[in-house]
Amino acid sequence: MSSLRVVVVAADPLLRKAVSESLNDLKTLGEVTAVTPTRATPDRMTATDAVLIVGTDADARTLKPAVAAAIGAGRPIVFVTVGEGGAPALLALGTPGTFSVKVADLDIRAQLASAAPKIADLLRRAEAAQVPAADPASATATAPTRAPAVPRPVAPGAPYLGVVICIGASTGGTDALLAILSKTPRTSPPIVIVQHMPEAYVGDFAARLDRSSPLDVSLAQDDLPLRMGLAVVAPGGRQLRLRKDAKGIWTRSGETGRFGGHCPAVDVLMNSAAEQLGKRAIGVVLTGMGRDGADGLLAMREAGARTVAQDEATSIVYGMPKAAFENGGADTVLPLGKVADFVSGLVMSFR
Repeated sequence: MSSLRVVVVAADPLLRKAVSESLNDLKTLGEVTAVTPTRATPDRMTATDAVLIVGTDADARTLKPAVAAAIGAGRPIVFVTVGEGGAPALLALGTPGTFSVKVADLDIRAQLASAAPKIADLLRRAEAAQVPAADPASATATAPTRAPAVPRPVAPGAPYLGVVICIGASTGGTDALLAILSKTPRTSPPIVIVQHMPEAYVGDFAARLDRSSPLDVSLAQDDLPLRMGLAVVAPGGRQLRLRKDAKGIWTRSGETGRFGGHCPAVDVLMNSAAEQLGKRAIGVVLTGMGRDGADGLLAMREAGARTVAQDEATSIVYGMPKAAFENGGADTVLPLGKVADFVSGLVMSFR
């Protein structure tokens, strides 16, 4: 069996030590080196055969440059996620088809020793399927620049004129949206999202949701027809509205003016849903600072739509959902973990 050079990258020193020792104890690989994320440089990645990224979702930002360096060097990656949650944010840093192993965080050394043979096997399988190196000009120690997510072609057929789910979020919303969309079936009605975030990051966020959800997730575009199984995210710096006619329901995007200090604004989306869709809509306001979405959710409710706000206990910042509850915009208040199932139940009532 050929020798395989492996670099283990982890922010936690205990994880680095435990993983590298478990793999070295197998004596079936070659040189196993453990490094901190700051030492996972492009040069080091180029000099190895495979890369093992170890951590939790909390480590995703710290480990992102190491993943980028490995991808830039064309080195295969295997993720070891720690904890029952499976670390979706960490896994989202990889490319489609990347191997991963989940390890419980109880008695971590014993868990890693047990998982070591599988990890070693995946490292060899990943190395055997090694991808070509990226263009050296783009191989940097920062996150790879992804092309913005673009809509998949819409299959021909009858126009979609059914219910639409509108979701607004701000601080803490990225993880909340990931939790909801990862549980949403591909048969879902279209979902339209406004998430407050810097314009430069929205494309990456939509791509992350696309990888982590059964749905097709893309950035919204002007005159994009909605369909079942599609979720769209408002692009940064442009307002997002809905338009309905006999041929379907469409997104409208392009206006750059702020509304209530926000562009895009949740209120703009939800006001258009109230006007265009009436009762054939569901509105959801998630965690976030301020009160954007409260008035729009109220408009949706007054137009006959069902409306939901996240509860205080599970909100990172209980601002937007609190305002939506206090002004009567939300007819239901739920913990984050129950939102997806509740919305699915509402969808069934439209059929």
